[in-house]
Amino acid sequence: MLEIVGVSAGYGGRERGRDVTAVIEDVTLRVAAGEIVGLVGESGCGKTTLARVVTGLHRPSAGAVRVAEVDVHALRGRALRAHRRQVQMVFQDPCLTLSPRQTVRQALAEPLHIHRIGDTRSRSTRVSELMDLVGLDPQVGDRRPGQLSGGQQQRVAIARALALEPRLLICDEPVTALDVSVQATVLNLLCDLRDRLEFGCLFITHDLAVISQLADRVAVMRHGRIVEQGPTGDVTTRPRHPYTRTLLAATPTMDIETKARSV
Repeated sequence: MLEIVGVSAGYGGRERGRDVTAVIEDVTLRVAAGEIVGLVGESGCGKTTLARVVTGLHRPSAGAVRVAEVDVHALRGRALRAHRRQVQMVFQDPCLTLSPRQTVRQALAEPLHIHRIGDTRSRSTRVSELMDLVGLDPQVGDRRPGQLSGGQQQRVAIARALALEPRLLICDEPVTALDVSVQATVLNLLCDLRDRLEFGCLFITHDLAVISQLADRVAVMRHGRIVEQGPTGDVTTRPRHPYTRTLLAATPTMDIETKARSV
């Protein structure tokens, strides 16, 4: 589904064709359909820059990004527009990604309008399906973001990301702004949606406790490089790199299933 091969990227001016300030260097990572891959590392290590490269918002100075065997950064025009339906993002703060002027139904219908999918009736039906998919009560549809809890806001953000039936979902710290009990509910929702819809998911976080309960595989990033990756159980129980061991030593345990039942 997603294939990142030897990608380097950065910001600032250019020197000899390379970004002067490198942020990520020689990153190789793959995400299969129906798989959640966790990308973990401390703030500032380059995780979000990699997400921007994957979505096509930032051009790499080296390497390639392919989604469904298509080179993302070679696309133009209609092909690029079609690609954007295949890759969607869920951000850290749902309140900042939702317009305070739109109701939930308007926010969920907006991607369908932009991509000219269906008519008024079919869009309304799709919005109701999306709300049901993420466990939102129909009466929430007439509310605005400021009238919702943090967990409800993030459910709306997830539903909107799924509106176009993407093949790849990029989640950039989607539960950091939520309290622990709500985090557990949202993480269980993502697992359930992955099983039902079989999209690939790159889940970005600084929290190995979250990754250990959620991801099939994990990649550890430090200073813009992947220092270790593999099946989650192997990396979290038999870490090879000293940095991974440091992250694990600083990680509290988290039982998602237990906490979700208490919400």
